[in-house]
Amino acid sequence: MIRSATTLLIALALSLAAVAASTAAVPSPANSTLPDCMVFCPLGDVSFTVVVRDLANNPINGSNVVLDFSGCPNAYICAAIGGEPYTVNLVARTLSRPTDGSGTATFPGHVGGTGPAGCARVFADGVLLKSYALATPDQDSDGQVVLFLWNDQPLFTSKLGTADPTADFDCNGTVDGTDQLFMNTHSSHGCYGFVDPTQHRSWGSIKQHYR
Repeated sequence: MIRSATTLLIALALSLAAVAASTAAVPSPANSTLPDCMVFCPLGDVSFTVVVRDLANNPINGSNVVLDFSGCPNAYICAAIGGEPYTVNLVARTLSRPTDGSGTATFPGHVGGTGPAGCARVFADGVLLKSYALATPDQDSDGQVVLFLWNDQPLFTSKLGTADPTADFDCNGTVDGTDQLFMNTHSSHGCYGFVDPTQHRSWGSIKQHYR
């Protein structure tokens, strides 16, 4: 009788341990940490950082984080040129990389264009963590920021004073003067460096390759 009870307790303990092990590494949207909004620049000088934690609030090492822009038809995904800490898939329209020991994955994404609320999605090991609008100073979605000789500034100006998330770069809920300063800071930024606004039209023949 005692032996049977002991065997039952051991089996129960092993079962509970197996359940705990199977759920411990499952990413938890509630416990993970993500930015309030998604902001990028084609030059890659704006980073998006995700910290993935499991159901027990422990950071997950090696979790595959995917930024999925397939729902954002106007997102401009710059082709990889080497040195990026993430993998670019132009067909799937994604950026991906694994988390480090602290559960962190940072994307200094070379991304332009804009997209409405919910179009950009963040996954960790296939679990949806959060969805976003896409905001970049590349308001006309051509892979570069040209403020005064093309469409980026007029498009941004039309959103001033609104709650349009595609131009709210500081995530405060309003497109205002601070967001204009952000635009100014990123003027002439392109996928592969600084661009000459006077040569803007020369991009027309190649930009569709990366859309």
